[in-house]
Amino acid sequence: VALGAYANPMLYVNKTFRCILVLDESKLQKADPPLLNRFEKQKMSIEDMLTDEQRGIVRDLNTWAKQMATLVGKNNIARQEFTLQDLFIGYDPEETLQSLVIDVMHKHEGKTREEIVSLCKESLIAIASADGIVRATKSAMEKQESLRWKLVYFPSAESNNQHHDHLADYFMALFFEVGVGNPDPLLVIVNTFSNINTDVKKCLDMILRVQVDKLSTFRTEAQLQNR
Repeated sequence: VALGAYANPMLYVNKTFRCILVLDESKLQKADPPLLNRFEKQKMSIEDMLTDEQRGIVRDLNTWAKQMATLVGKNNIARQEFTLQDLFIGYDPEETLQSLVIDVMHKHEGKTREEIVSLCKESLIAIASADGIVRATKSAMEKQESLRWKLVYFPSAESNNQHHDHLADYFMALFFEVGVGNPDPLLVIVNTFSNINTDVKKCLDMILRVQVDKLSTFRTEAQLQNR
């Protein structure tokens, strides 16, 4: 057994003992080489968790997303001026589609492949930027489909499926969906381009009482739990 530069040959370990070290690939360059040399190394990604069916759905979604991000100019010439990160907020090519497919299939067991793909697309539209949705009408995607998702994203007389107008609008729709008296806690992440100093409490005062805390004020998890 070794601890740093010191070793104790008199400390015995059971033969059945196994130690598994999980290390994020992004931190590999800063890892201590002697530590890494003691382990058999295996690389695993979220892609390794997917079934063949899930990989097929990921490929379909990737093709669909790239079509939406590719602008088409005169004479139907494609121009790759925007990336998927420009279109979908927080998009990660290594995780976003893969984790989305796993989550949707877990929550909607028994759905057909087409239904799963449609649900995944709707979830992606929910994290799209407004300007990206507008650009999509000039993209390599079929015109009718791009207009369909535009109607889903922006409220209209025909559709109001997603709520991107303002914060109060979103939470009113959320409470209507889950029920105002629902005692179960909700974890919601809202992506916004608003200023960090926006008065969130004032935005929501009309619909409910809120308590606003900034995570930067907490130094430990215990402080957050005791708040």
